Amino acid sequence: MIQWGILGIGNIAQRFMRSLEKSENGQLYAAASYTESKCERFLKDHPNVLVYHDYEALLDDDNVDAVYLAMRHIDHYRWAKKALQHHKAVLCEKPATLYKWQMEDLKQEALKNQTFFMEAMKTRFIPLIQDIKECLENKEIGELLSVETRFCYNRDYLEGHYLFDHQQGGILNDVGSYNVASTLDYIHSAVASIDSQVQFRYGVDSHDQVTITFESGQKALMEMAFDEKKDPILEIIGTKGKILAQPFYRPTEATIIDVEGNAHHIEKPYVNDDFFGEIEEVHRCLKEGLVESPRMSLQDSIDCIDLIEKIRNSFSKE
Repeated sequence: MIQWGILGIGNIAQRFMRSLEKSENGQLYAAASYTESKCERFLKDHPNVLVYHDYEALLDDDNVDAVYLAMRHIDHYRWAKKALQHHKAVLCEKPATLYKWQMEDLKQEALKNQTFFMEAMKTRFIPLIQDIKECLENKEIGELLSVETRFCYNRDYLEGHYLFDHQQGGILNDVGSYNVASTLDYIHSAVASIDSQVQFRYGVDSHDQVTITFESGQKALMEMAFDEKKDPILEIIGTKGKILAQPFYRPTEATIIDVEGNAHHIEKPYVNDDFFGEIEEVHRCLKEGLVESPRMSLQDSIDCIDLIEKIRNSFSKE
């Protein structure tokens, strides 16, 4: 039984915990937060879980096998590196890092310490996504031409919220990882060019529209926003049809339409919930003694942040 620790006990950590409870391969052993009120409330709700008031103390606990990093984006790199140095397997919320060099460094730490690391890119472990990939591999819509993803929602300004922090905020850092990781799951080619249209609010990017042309000739269209709500679509266009699904980052059904307009649907529910797949992947990899997941590898995370950096560099503030 894998003994888990959680660093950071906010809302996303609560969702992780509810999913972990459904696993027969792991259980929550400890949690840590620097906020006294959060520790007190957590201990009251989970009296059987050991609560630490700082992250280092949890990492020093020999009974912890794996840690889930649920803190601010800007803190991921520091604590992921420390966890790997403590030989704790790491499941790190996306984006794993804010810069490519940081993810490259984490890769080296994971390999040097022979300790598992995976970015928590749940999209890669949604059951239906594998069916969509099989449709593409079987050329059901012909040769892939383009992938469009959209993740747009409304969020009011909140003082002190990470989304509006100039160092780690903005919509690209918030949900862009999903758009990028989904695109790179379907298109396997070097980037030729990037065209972006971006709006800024509160000093961070609030609405991004990005068109990427790959050396293969394939294109990706990404839209992400926290100032306008839109349907979170996935549209994959091929020479003989298209695939539609939403929400693109965790769909349970999709429609495949051929060039004549004939459509058929595929459905596949989550196993328990949308977090469970990535958690069980960690358990599987640890059981097999792996330091990375073949489905969301260390290099995959490097490729994701590399493309995010390229997109960010294409922005120009007016």
